[in-house]
Amino acid sequence: MARQACILQVLESVGSPAYVKSLVGDKLYSRSSLCRFVGYPKETAGYYFYDPSEQKVFVSRNAVFLEKGFPTDTRCEELLLEESSEATPQTDTVTSSAPIVPTNDIPVLRRSTRVSQQPERYGFLDLTGQLNNDPKTYGEEMSDIDSEKWIGAMKYEMG
Repeated sequence: MARQACILQVLESVGSPAYVKSLVGDKLYSRSSLCRFVGYPKETAGYYFYDPSEQKVFVSRNAVFLEKGFPTDTRCEELLLEESSEATPQTDTVTSSAPIVPTNDIPVLRRSTRVSQQPERYGFLDLTGQLNNDPKTYGEEMSDIDSEKWIGAMKYEMG
């Protein structure tokens, strides 16, 4: 008896709604369509579904059954309306005579004791200006102390 109950829980009821994955993979259209479960096929594994928009029955294995209800179910809407129309009894709240004292147990935020330093941005730019001490003209080169080394290097490069 317990085995039959387990099997019946797996079976879906006829007419239950399900989202069935579309076979056509197009970016602009939805990936699934809302269909109704019709039954089980004998030849293949899967489910029979009825698509109300295309008005056709097809077999699919890729489906997610909606167990909470179907958006077009009128029975659920009628039940909700009947429940809301009934009067709900309201309970009176008992107030105590003791005054309400607000509690201020909010902890004070702790400030950081770390000393913040500004980042050294573009600190390397002044070093590049100091390192470029090459002479700009030939006259400056010849008046330098190491002019003989410059002349030797020029002869070597031309050479």
